[in-house]
Amino acid sequence: MDMLRRFTEKQGRGVLALITAVMVLTGCESPGLLFSDKLPEDSLMVHINSRIPFGHLDIFVYKDTLTQPLESHFRCGSNINLHLPCMSGGKIIAAIGDINGELAPEMIPDRFSVLEQLSMDYAEECPDAPLQSGFATAERGGRCELTLSPLLCSVELGKLSIEGDSPLLNPVAQLVNVSASAKIFQSDGFHPSYTLDSPQSLKYPLMMIGEIPFDIGNTPREADVKLYCYPNEDAEFPSGNGTILRISGRLRGRAQSYEIPLGVIKRGSSHKISDCVLN
Repeated sequence: MDMLRRFTEKQGRGVLALITAVMVLTGCESPGLLFSDKLPEDSLMVHINSRIPFGHLDIFVYKDTLTQPLESHFRCGSNINLHLPCMSGGKIIAAIGDINGELAPEMIPDRFSVLEQLSMDYAEECPDAPLQSGFATAERGGRCELTLSPLLCSVELGKLSIEGDSPLLNPVAQLVNVSASAKIFQSDGFHPSYTLDSPQSLKYPLMMIGEIPFDIGNTPREADVKLYCYPNEDAEFPSGNGTILRISGRLRGRAQSYEIPLGVIKRGSSHKISDCVLN
C-alpha cells in the first residue's frame, strides 16, 4: 500500500499472532475472523469526534502494557459510536480515517510504537477526504472520546491588490517548500527533511497551485483560492525552510513573483491571507 510508508518486512512479522479478534460491528466491515476462538464478552465504547466527515475508519486496539502489542484491528464505516470487544486490561485505541485501499494483515503495525512511526505522503493526499488520525486510552468496560485531526492544513487567499498602476497579469498562486511527508500520529514539532516545490507528482495538483481568476490591480478583489499543505514549523528558526505562498504573473511584460512566508504551520491549521497588497 503505497500511501502508508516506513514498514519493513520485519515490522510486519508476527502481526497475525497478535490479533485476537476481528468482528463485524454496527457500522463496521471486517476481513473476517482470524481465529475461531470465541470473542471476549467484555468491550469498551469509543466515541469519535471529527470536524471533517470521513468515509471509513481503521481502528487499532493495543494493550497498554510495556511493549504495547496489538490486540485487534477493525475496518469500520462512518459510525461515530463504536462498541469494541476487548480483553482485560488497559487499552490504547488508535484510529486512521480514510486510508485508501485495503490494509493487508502484514501491513498492520504489531506495536503501538511502530504505528507512531507510520508516515503519509503529501503527494497521496486528497483534500476532499484527507487522512485523519487520533488515539485515546481506556479500560475494558469503559468509555473514551477519540478525536481525529487531519494532517492537511488549508491556505486561503482572500482580497488581493498590487501597488502601482500596472496590473499583474495571469496570476497564479502556488505553495513552495511544502513538507513531502508527515508522521500520521505526530501532534507537533514538524520539521521536514524533504520539501516539494512542484505539484507535478501530486495526485491532486490543485492542492498546491491555483489560478487567480482576475488580473491583480490596485483595487482589492477577492481571490477565493484555497490550497493545502502539510504542517511545517521550520519558520520558527531564523534559517528555517518554512512553507511559502508564491504569487506570480507578468508585470509590464516581464515575469514577476511575490513571496509570502506563512510562518509556523501547525497540524490541521487554517490560514487566511486577506487584504494582501503586493509590492
